[in-house]
Amino acid sequence: MSPCGNTPAEARAAGCIFDIMAFSWLPPRCHDAELAEEFRQLKGWEYFIDLNRTRPLSQELALTGEFAGLYTEFEYHLRHCTFLWKKMHRALLRGGGGKMAIDSVTAGYSHTEHCSHMLMTRREVALDVINAVIVVKYPDCGME
Repeated sequence: MSPCGNTPAEARAAGCIFDIMAFSWLPPRCHDAELAEEFRQLKGWEYFIDLNRTRPLSQELALTGEFAGLYTEFEYHLRHCTFLWKKMHRALLRGGGGKMAIDSVTAGYSHTEHCSHMLMTRREVALDVINAVIVVKYPDCGME
């Protein structure tokens, strides 16, 4: 059961924060605000409602978490992977104990396997190609 519900309205009511780096609604204890801001500032990410890039979406609107799924650059996908690894490492260094927890997507070994595959086998794709589908998630927040 997600502590943030299953919709943006439920997430806001539960005090959750939309994390653009994880593309997830997270409780504050699972949100690394500093790292999420670093990701957001990295570049002007492009977001689209459709794969054909005919319906662009501003970063400001993407940050609302109101869109169930968006399309973005391949680079976003790779950076998402490295930033979630950083997030996991930072949480481990902080020692858990309520200081910072890890959500179930970040902590899932299947996500690590997926990211390893993306980083090692897809180098022939240009970083600015719009081919990454990002879907809003409402994960658990229980790994401390």
